[in-house]
Amino acid sequence: MTVRLKGTERDVVTIRWIPRYIAIERVGHWLHTATFVPLAITGLILYVPLFQSLAQGQAGHFIRLVHRVTAILFGLLPILYFIIEPRRFIMSIREFMFDKDDIGWVMNAFSYYLLGRHTAMPPQGRFNTGEKMNGLIMCVTWVVLGVTGLLMWFGKGVASAELFHWMVLIHDLAMIAAVCMFLVHLFLAMAHPLMWAGLVSMRFGVTSAAYAAEHHARWYYGPKRARQLYEEAKKKATSEAGQ
Repeated sequence: MTVRLKGTERDVVTIRWIPRYIAIERVGHWLHTATFVPLAITGLILYVPLFQSLAQGQAGHFIRLVHRVTAILFGLLPILYFIIEPRRFIMSIREFMFDKDDIGWVMNAFSYYLLGRHTAMPPQGRFNTGEKMNGLIMCVTWVVLGVTGLLMWFGKGVASAELFHWMVLIHDLAMIAAVCMFLVHLFLAMAHPLMWAGLVSMRFGVTSAAYAAEHHARWYYGPKRARQLYEEAKKKATSEAGQ
């Protein structure tokens, strides 16, 4: 892709795009958002005492209906992804596995996100450690919300009052964790200057080669080359600091 700079005649900026997400991953991401948001809003109305008056009568019936319908869609999305693209699904799961570089990422996360020092970060794969953490929390809460939600839906009057109470409590805690991570994810995608490429990738399925080389070197260069470049950068930084 070639972009001509405004106000110039000859200078151009050439951006090389590389694929990151296939169509089903992008569609699944936006459907996940489209179901998660109404789930969070209706859940807030149903379970927070301050909003209990909104959950009465016909309005309450409608809110419960929306909550259950979107819960079904929310629960089916990962299953459909696995059915339609099983190999891609398994590949993505493997890429979400944590390794020793994730420890270095956590140790340098403060300087990375607040000071923009991405060169200090260990080389990352297609998903960095923060994205892995987001994925882990979303996967765990998806399971917990699904299990507790089904027990609350079909177990009322069947399960003991104590068990039902625990299911409600665990369900609420899982939703709080999911909402907090969603808000962090939303802020990083929409407002953080280093994360702009994430939104581009999820809209169009591609990211710039330059961004991939800087922020996802292990995915872009391969593990061996990425490690070599990282060690060279560390030596150079140490040498400059000693001068």
